Amino acid sequence: MTSPVRVGVIGLGAIGQSLLKAYSADPDVQVTAVCDVDASLAETIARPLAASAWTEHRSMLDAADLDLVYVAVPPRHHHAIGLDVIAARRHILCEKPLALTLSEAQDLQRAAQAAGVVHALNLPLHGDPGIETFRRLVQEGGLGALRRAELTLVFPQWPRGWQHNPWIGGREQGGPIREVGPHLLHVILTTLGPVTRVWAHTEYPAGDPVACETAALGTLELAGGPLVTVSCLTNVPRPEQVSLTVYGSEGTAGLVNWAVPLMALGQAPLEPVPFERPQMPAGARLVRELVGHVRGTPGDLVDFTMGVRIQAVLDAWERSSTLGTWVDVDVGQA
Repeated sequence: MTSPVRVGVIGLGAIGQSLLKAYSADPDVQVTAVCDVDASLAETIARPLAASAWTEHRSMLDAADLDLVYVAVPPRHHHAIGLDVIAARRHILCEKPLALTLSEAQDLQRAAQAAGVVHALNLPLHGDPGIETFRRLVQEGGLGALRRAELTLVFPQWPRGWQHNPWIGGREQGGPIREVGPHLLHVILTTLGPVTRVWAHTEYPAGDPVACETAALGTLELAGGPLVTVSCLTNVPRPEQVSLTVYGSEGTAGLVNWAVPLMALGQAPLEPVPFERPQMPAGARLVRELVGHVRGTPGDLVDFTMGVRIQAVLDAWERSSTLGTWVDVDVGQA
């Protein structure tokens, strides 16, 4: 019989625990070790899994027999901890965004490629049948020439009710553009192509130098010239909205509620489009792909190269917001 893939988890916040359930439910995975700076939490999570509990990730990497490590800590720690995981020659899954800066993301990409380990980013929309249907509609659905796209992000509160980590509301690591943006940037990059330059304007709470943005407007210029307008607004009395609309010369395709595809040709109203295959929980889908990769079977993962491309756009967004000008995306590295 094939031995189970031995997994270690570093970071046991809301996101880490969520994917931990998918690891635990997969018959080909054994959660061998968990690590968190909160010793009591680590012990509590480890006990029913018969896993070892750690508060220091290097000790876990030295002592535990692991094939794959999931890095689910806040973004400022991705670089240092990720490099330690790769240096220990463990395959790695990292939360998004890959790092805080483009240079950090590039470090992780180069290290993982040099080490020959599996490297992946946790982007749950990847492989979603709604997203795949949307991508087919844009690329093969008869929309004609791309005219423009619009990304809209509205959150009635930020952080959202289930996000209990204080850093998500902070300017250094959190905010909706950094936290939610990578999901939709991945869809844009894989559906519409590279982003070449960015213009952004960001609004922050008055008198609070550490709080994240409350609103943002921006434009992403795609290779070839079409534009993607971005509108983000938080703390307004409206339901959450995450939508992406693509306008062509002959028709329109859209995503609503993150991953529900819509389409219209001509002036017809947008109508939902059935998925092309059944839905599968994102965590279970990701764990299946990871198991296959670790065992040497090619599969479909978002690797660190895409993580660098996303980070390049995020970096350009932040620089543009600071400078008040268009900023080129570092396409040479992204």
